[in-house]
Amino acid sequence: MEARDFELLIGRNIIDRYHSDDDRPDVFELLGRKWDLLDGVWPPAYSPGGELYADRIPFARMSAFLEMGCGTGIMSVLAALAGTEHVLGLDLNPAAVRNTELNAARHGVADRVTARESDLYSAVRPGERFDGIYWNPPFLNAPAEVVDSSLWDETMFDPDYAKLRRFLAEGRELLHPGGRVYLWFGEAMGNPTLIADLAAEFGYALGVLTEVRMSEIPDALAEAFPGELIGGGADGFAEWHLHLLELAPTANGGRAA
Repeated sequence: MEARDFELLIGRNIIDRYHSDDDRPDVFELLGRKWDLLDGVWPPAYSPGGELYADRIPFARMSAFLEMGCGTGIMSVLAALAGTEHVLGLDLNPAAVRNTELNAARHGVADRVTARESDLYSAVRPGERFDGIYWNPPFLNAPAEVVDSSLWDETMFDPDYAKLRRFLAEGRELLHPGGRVYLWFGEAMGNPTLIADLAAEFGYALGVLTEVRMSEIPDALAEAFPGELIGGGADGFAEWHLHLLELAPTANGGRAA
Protein backbone atom coordinates (compact mmCIF):
# COMPACT_ATOMS: atom_id res chain seq x y z
CA MET A 1 0.00 0.00 0.00
CA GLU A 2 1.27 3.46 -0.91
CA ALA A 3 2.19 5.61 2.10
CA ARG A 4 -0.47 8.25 1.34
CA ASP A 5 -3.16 5.59 0.86
CA PHE A 6 -2.16 4.15 4.22
CA GLU A 7 -2.42 7.57 5.87
CA LEU A 8 -5.86 8.00 4.30
CA LEU A 9 -6.95 4.66 5.80
CA ILE A 10 -5.72 5.63 9.25
CA GLY A 11 -7.42 9.02 9.12
CA ARG A 12 -10.71 7.61 7.92
CA ASN A 13 -10.63 5.02 10.71
CA ILE A 14 -10.02 7.71 13.33
CA ILE A 15 -12.92 9.78 12.00
CA ASP A 16 -15.19 6.72 12.02
CA ARG A 17 -14.14 5.96 15.59
CA TYR A 18 -15.14 9.47 16.66
CA HIS A 19 -18.55 9.24 15.01
CA SER A 20 -19.27 5.82 16.52
CA ASP A 21 -18.33 6.86 20.06
CA ASP A 22 -21.53 7.45 22.02
CA ASP A 23 -19.71 7.84 25.34
CA ARG A 24 -17.86 11.11 24.80
CA PRO A 25 -18.20 13.17 27.98
CA ASP A 26 -19.47 16.74 28.09
CA VAL A 27 -16.67 17.52 30.54
CA PHE A 28 -13.25 15.83 30.67
CA GLU A 29 -10.14 16.15 32.85
CA LEU A 30 -6.67 17.00 31.60
CA LEU A 31 -3.68 18.59 33.32
CA GLY A 32 -5.53 18.59 36.63
CA ARG A 33 -8.36 20.75 35.29
CA LYS A 34 -11.83 20.16 33.93
CA TRP A 35 -12.71 21.19 30.39
CA ASP A 36 -15.97 21.51 28.46
CA LEU A 37 -16.30 19.43 25.31
CA LEU A 38 -18.92 20.23 22.69
CA ASP A 39 -20.18 17.74 20.14
CA GLY A 40 -18.34 18.12 16.85
CA VAL A 41 -15.02 19.10 18.50
CA TRP A 42 -12.06 16.73 18.63
CA PRO A 43 -11.72 15.25 22.16
CA PRO A 44 -8.15 15.81 23.46
CA ALA A 45 -8.71 12.92 25.88
CA TYR A 46 -8.38 10.58 22.86
CA SER A 47 -4.80 11.63 22.21
CA PRO A 48 -3.44 14.59 24.19
CA GLY A 49 -0.86 16.60 22.28
CA GLY A 50 1.34 19.62 22.83
CA GLU A 51 -0.78 20.87 25.72
CA LEU A 52 0.89 18.19 27.88
CA TYR A 53 4.15 20.12 27.44
CA ALA A 54 2.76 23.65 27.50
CA ASP A 55 5.11 24.55 30.35
CA ARG A 56 7.96 24.45 27.81
CA ILE A 57 6.46 27.42 25.94
CA PRO A 58 7.41 30.79 27.53
CA PHE A 59 3.88 32.22 27.76
CA ALA A 60 4.81 34.48 30.67
CA ARG A 61 7.16 36.42 28.37
CA MET A 62 4.50 36.91 25.70
CA SER A 63 2.15 39.84 25.35
CA ALA A 64 0.17 38.17 22.55
CA PHE A 65 -0.29 34.51 21.57
CA LEU A 66 -2.18 32.81 18.72
CA GLU A 67 -3.44 29.24 18.85
CA MET A 68 -4.22 27.87 15.39
CA GLY A 69 -6.87 25.13 15.31
CA CYS A 70 -7.89 25.92 18.88
CA GLY A 71 -10.42 23.08 19.28
CA THR A 72 -11.40 22.99 22.95
CA GLY A 73 -9.07 25.95 23.59
CA ILE A 74 -6.77 24.27 26.08
CA MET A 75 -3.57 25.91 24.86
CA SER A 76 -5.26 29.32 24.65
CA VAL A 77 -6.48 29.01 28.23
CA LEU A 78 -3.08 27.82 29.47
CA ALA A 79 -1.39 30.79 27.80
CA ALA A 80 -3.80 33.22 29.48
CA LEU A 81 -3.42 31.50 32.85
CA ALA A 82 0.37 31.82 32.51
CA GLY A 83 0.09 35.58 32.07
CA THR A 84 -0.27 36.28 28.35
CA GLU A 85 -2.49 39.35 28.09
CA HIS A 86 -3.89 38.89 24.58
CA VAL A 87 -4.72 35.39 23.33
CA LEU A 88 -6.39 34.61 20.02
CA GLY A 89 -7.76 31.16 19.15
CA LEU A 90 -8.59 30.42 15.51
CA ASP A 91 -10.47 27.43 14.11
CA LEU A 92 -12.29 26.50 10.92
CA ASN A 93 -14.94 24.81 13.07
CA PRO A 94 -17.54 27.18 14.61
CA ALA A 95 -18.19 24.62 17.37
CA ALA A 96 -14.51 24.84 18.34
CA VAL A 97 -14.74 28.62 18.55
CA ARG A 98 -17.64 28.28 20.97
CA ASN A 99 -15.83 25.54 22.89
CA THR A 100 -12.78 27.75 23.35
CA GLU A 101 -15.01 30.56 24.65
CA LEU A 102 -16.66 28.18 27.13
CA ASN A 103 -13.35 26.97 28.50
CA ALA A 104 -11.96 30.48 28.74
CA ALA A 105 -15.01 31.40 30.84
CA ARG A 106 -14.74 28.21 32.90
CA HIS A 107 -11.16 29.10 33.89
CA GLY A 108 -11.72 32.81 34.42
CA VAL A 109 -9.72 34.14 31.46
CA ALA A 110 -12.51 35.19 29.08
CA ASP A 111 -11.20 38.77 29.28
CA ARG A 112 -7.88 37.62 27.79
CA VAL A 113 -9.01 35.01 25.25
CA THR A 114 -10.77 35.76 21.96
CA ALA A 115 -11.83 33.02 19.53
CA ARG A 116 -12.71 33.47 15.85
CA GLU A 117 -13.80 31.22 13.00
CA SER A 118 -10.95 31.27 10.50
CA ASP A 119 -9.40 29.46 7.55
CA LEU A 120 -5.82 29.51 8.78
CA TYR A 121 -5.00 33.22 9.27
CA SER A 122 -8.01 34.67 7.43
CA ALA A 123 -9.56 36.12 10.62
CA VAL A 124 -6.38 37.82 11.85
CA ARG A 125 -7.06 41.54 11.76
CA PRO A 126 -4.77 44.15 10.22
CA GLY A 127 -2.02 45.11 12.62
CA GLU A 128 -2.39 42.08 14.92
CA ARG A 129 0.98 40.57 15.76
CA PHE A 130 2.06 37.84 18.16
CA ASP A 131 5.02 36.71 20.24
CA GLY A 132 4.05 33.07 19.81
CA ILE A 133 1.97 31.11 17.30
CA TYR A 134 1.10 27.47 18.03
CA TRP A 135 -0.48 24.71 15.95
CA ASN A 136 -1.11 21.00 16.33
CA PRO A 137 -1.54 20.49 12.57
CA PRO A 138 -2.94 17.58 10.58
CA PHE A 139 -0.23 14.91 10.41
CA LEU A 140 -1.63 12.81 7.55
CA ASN A 141 -0.66 13.39 3.91
CA ALA A 142 -3.56 11.70 2.11
CA PRO A 143 -4.09 11.94 -1.67
CA ALA A 144 -5.66 15.29 -2.52
CA GLU A 145 -8.16 13.80 -4.97
CA VAL A 146 -9.95 11.80 -2.26
CA VAL A 147 -9.94 14.41 0.53
CA ASP A 148 -13.07 16.55 0.74
CA SER A 149 -13.84 19.93 2.29
CA SER A 150 -15.66 18.57 5.36
CA LEU A 151 -14.50 19.77 8.76
CA TRP A 152 -13.23 16.32 9.69
CA ASP A 153 -11.17 15.89 6.54
CA GLU A 154 -9.80 19.42 7.00
CA THR A 155 -8.86 18.50 10.58
CA MET A 156 -7.27 15.14 9.78
CA PHE A 157 -5.55 15.49 6.40
CA ASP A 158 -3.09 17.88 4.76
CA PRO A 159 -2.36 16.71 1.17
CA ASP A 160 1.23 17.53 0.24
CA TYR A 161 1.30 19.55 3.50
CA ALA A 162 -0.08 22.59 1.68
CA LYS A 163 -1.73 23.96 4.84
CA LEU A 164 1.43 23.54 6.88
CA ARG A 165 3.40 25.36 4.21
CA ARG A 166 0.94 28.26 4.28
CA PHE A 167 1.01 28.30 8.07
CA LEU A 168 4.79 28.70 8.14
CA ALA A 169 5.05 31.11 5.19
CA GLU A 170 2.34 33.49 6.39
CA GLY A 171 3.09 33.11 10.08
CA ARG A 172 6.47 34.79 9.98
CA GLU A 173 4.79 38.02 8.87
CA LEU A 174 2.55 37.94 11.96
CA LEU A 175 5.33 37.65 14.54
CA HIS A 176 6.71 40.44 16.68
CA PRO A 177 10.51 40.74 16.54
CA GLY A 178 11.85 37.81 18.53
CA GLY A 179 8.58 35.89 18.12
CA ARG A 180 8.46 32.14 17.63
CA VAL A 181 6.28 29.50 15.97
CA TYR A 182 5.53 26.35 17.99
CA LEU A 183 4.44 23.08 16.39
CA TRP A 184 3.27 19.80 17.87
CA PHE A 185 3.97 17.31 15.11
CA GLY A 186 3.97 13.54 14.92
CA GLU A 187 5.71 11.08 12.63
CA ALA A 188 4.35 7.55 12.67
CA MET A 189 5.00 7.23 8.99
CA GLY A 190 5.72 9.59 6.13
CA ASN A 191 8.66 11.98 5.86
CA PRO A 192 10.88 12.13 8.99
CA THR A 193 12.71 15.24 7.76
CA LEU A 194 9.60 17.17 6.71
CA ILE A 195 9.68 19.91 9.36
CA ALA A 196 13.42 20.43 9.06
CA ASP A 197 13.05 20.75 5.30
CA LEU A 198 10.16 23.22 5.58
CA ALA A 199 11.97 25.25 8.25
CA ALA A 200 14.91 25.68 5.89
CA GLU A 201 12.62 26.45 2.96
CA PHE A 202 10.72 29.22 4.76
CA GLY A 203 13.60 30.70 6.72
CA TYR A 204 13.34 29.36 10.26
CA ALA A 205 15.88 27.94 12.69
CA LEU A 206 14.47 24.73 14.15
CA GLY A 207 14.68 23.72 17.80
CA VAL A 208 13.21 20.73 19.63
CA LEU A 209 11.65 21.56 23.00
CA THR A 210 10.31 18.07 23.65
CA GLU A 211 10.64 14.73 21.88
CA VAL A 212 8.47 11.75 22.74
CA ARG A 213 9.14 8.32 21.26
CA MET A 214 6.31 5.84 21.48
CA SER A 215 6.99 2.19 20.68
CA GLU A 216 3.29 1.31 20.84
CA ILE A 217 0.22 2.83 19.25
CA PRO A 218 -1.77 4.82 21.85
CA ASP A 219 -4.70 2.76 23.14
CA ALA A 220 -7.15 5.49 22.16
CA LEU A 221 -6.04 5.24 18.51
CA ALA A 222 -5.15 1.55 18.25
CA GLU A 223 -8.49 0.67 16.64
CA ALA A 224 -7.64 2.98 13.76
CA PHE A 225 -4.59 0.95 12.72
CA PRO A 226 -4.82 -2.29 10.73
CA GLY A 227 -4.35 -5.30 12.99
CA GLU A 228 -1.11 -6.41 11.35
CA LEU A 229 0.54 -3.16 12.47
CA ILE A 230 -0.35 -3.33 16.15
CA GLY A 231 2.35 -5.82 17.02
CA GLY A 232 5.23 -3.83 15.57
CA GLY A 233 8.18 -5.66 14.09
CA ALA A 234 9.81 -5.27 10.73
CA ASP A 235 6.54 -4.76 8.86
CA GLY A 236 4.53 -3.25 11.69
CA PHE A 237 4.37 -0.15 13.84
CA ALA A 238 7.91 0.54 15.01
CA GLU A 239 8.02 3.94 16.69
CA TRP A 240 5.98 7.11 16.72
CA HIS A 241 8.02 10.30 17.09
CA LEU A 242 6.15 13.25 18.60
CA HIS A 243 7.80 16.65 18.87
CA LEU A 244 7.10 20.03 20.39
CA LEU A 245 9.13 22.25 18.07
CA GLU A 246 10.19 25.89 18.24
CA LEU A 247 10.83 27.72 14.98
CA ALA A 248 12.63 31.07 15.05
CA PRO A 249 12.67 33.26 11.91
CA THR A 250 16.19 33.67 10.61
CA ALA A 251 17.70 37.03 9.73
CA ASN A 252 17.59 36.42 5.98
CA GLY A 253 13.85 35.69 6.15
CA GLY A 254 11.59 34.44 3.43
CA ARG A 255 12.03 31.37 1.29
CA ALA A 256 15.50 29.94 1.33
CA ALA A 257 17.42 30.06 -1.95
